[in-house]
Amino acid sequence: MNANEWISLLGVAVSAALVIGPGIMSLHAKLAVVAAQVAELCDKVGKLAAAHEERLRMCLDHRSRLDTQEVQLADAVQRLRELED
Repeated sequence: MNANEWISLLGVAVSAALVIGPGIMSLHAKLAVVAAQVAELCDKVGKLAAAHEERLRMCLDHRSRLDTQEVQLADAVQRLRELED
């Protein structure tokens, strides 16, 4: 290749870079925003999962207490019936 062909090839490459460059930069910026939003959503999901686990544990504790109270109330009702007889 001679110098004119190299200059022409270089000119085409620079022109292509100038045409494609802003689009690629715009895409890069949009992807950076999306990545930041995904990271923020991951943090929120993690916090929600932890809160859900805590609430689930509390619900199980409350259910256990209710079961215990139900047994105690059934026993008290049984004793009252025995006293009535």
